[in-house]
Amino acid sequence: MAIVEVKGVSYTYPGSNEPTLNDITVSFPTKEWTTIIGHNGSGKSTLARLIDELIPTSAGEIIVDGVPVDAEHVGDVHQKIGFVFQNPENQFVGTTVEDDVAFGLENHQVPRDKMQFRIKQALNDVNMLEFAKKEPAQLSGGQKQRVAIAGILSLRPKILIFDEATSMLDPQARLNIIQLLKKLKVEKGFTIIAISHDPAEAVAGDNVVILDHGKIMASGKTTDILTNHDLMNRYNLGLPFTEQLKAKLKAKGIPSPEVYLDEEQMIQWLSQQ
Repeated sequence: MAIVEVKGVSYTYPGSNEPTLNDITVSFPTKEWTTIIGHNGSGKSTLARLIDELIPTSAGEIIVDGVPVDAEHVGDVHQKIGFVFQNPENQFVGTTVEDDVAFGLENHQVPRDKMQFRIKQALNDVNMLEFAKKEPAQLSGGQKQRVAIAGILSLRPKILIFDEATSMLDPQARLNIIQLLKKLKVEKGFTIIAISHDPAEAVAGDNVVILDHGKIMASGKTTDILTNHDLMNRYNLGLPFTEQLKAKLKAKGIPSPEVYLDEEQMIQWLSQQ
């Protein structure tokens, strides 16, 4: 069952002669992780912002958990969606970590006695509780992004949207955030929509949507999309490392599994050969 439905949506930015999105129809299943991949300018971030009513829909219809995305229901939509942006530096408003998490709760008029519990719970969920009294300037990029996620979790949405949320992090911090998202999906039951230009980041998710020049070119299960080399090459999207390795093995006449294998599974398969 889909929790987000996008039906025939088009969008053209003011002053532009070309639509950024052109007749987009796609759905996002409940409690699953869907990654939207595509090159810069393909319309990924625009689609994410339309879903959260950060920019108004001018053509078509978007439904979020049964609620139409429009000016009349913007408050309801924002309660259902938590949006994490690319640069964690731009998301801090508090003088300490716990103050920053509290900011959103104050805006939602959460009572003080409930607020403290939610702050601790959210920081604990992202493994940042011990940094509650720290100033944001003392944190690494990955830690800042975790705090930004905690601020969203404290508001208890159903859907998390991550717009290139790992693109400014180093490889280890990026891996840590991806592992955190996997944990949140499994343990907390969130629906995750992730925007990325890197197909390797789609590996952890359930579904993939390929967006190119404002149009949906393909959508389906992650394992089906990432193992379709012709499709990925057609849109100049790099293959995940394990698929690159399988292609090189095939070129040398060495058969490998047709199904998708992540790095751990690939290592296990290689060790058995």
